[in-house]
Amino acid sequence: MRNKAGMLIMLMLLTGCWGTTNEAEPVSKAGPAEITLTPVGDLFEGDAAKFKLFLGVMSGAFKLSGEGEKPPNMKLDLDIWRGGKRVETAGSIGDVFHSTQKPTRKEVEVIIAIDDSTVNIQNGQVVVKVCLVDDAGASLSTFTVPWDPKLSARGLIAHTEAQSFTLGKPVHVFGMHAASLNEIRTADLTQESLGSTEWALVATLREE
Repeated sequence: MRNKAGMLIMLMLLTGCWGTTNEAEPVSKAGPAEITLTPVGDLFEGDAAKFKLFLGVMSGAFKLSGEGEKPPNMKLDLDIWRGGKRVETAGSIGDVFHSTQKPTRKEVEVIIAIDDSTVNIQNGQVVVKVCLVDDAGASLSTFTVPWDPKLSARGLIAHTEAQSFTLGKPVHVFGMHAASLNEIRTADLTQESLGSTEWALVATLREE
């Protein structure tokens, strides 16, 4: 009897009929969410040249598109850098991919204009306008950023090619840097390059 019982148990184990199966159900895991940044080549190309007078030369634009079932929860911070280090955030726009007209938008165009007119500079400030545009409409935000009149040289910092990145760490998307010796070097949006700037205003995407 013991031999027969042992054989029966062995047979049930081999045929997979012993109790419930322990096979793990395949789990579908989505990969890390990604955002793609695509620069807008010439903001004032063609008929748009008439807007250059209003926006100024310290302006630029890019498109952000997010992958996944729902839009990523991102904010756009305007960070001030001094001596190669981020020292404060001068303004912020929350929920960049959200729109009351189109809550599920996955692409948005960002237009940033930095008004460094003589009047603003003399008043010790620059005015930053950020416009978010999609098929449903546009929203405009305005920020006042402290400015040192000694910063006589200024230059834009922008991506020239499309960039893709995964969420989880801050991403620098646009900026302006300045120097007080009337001499300025070419800069990009890498940490190393920003670390050598005297002063910079950097638009940075962060997860909320």
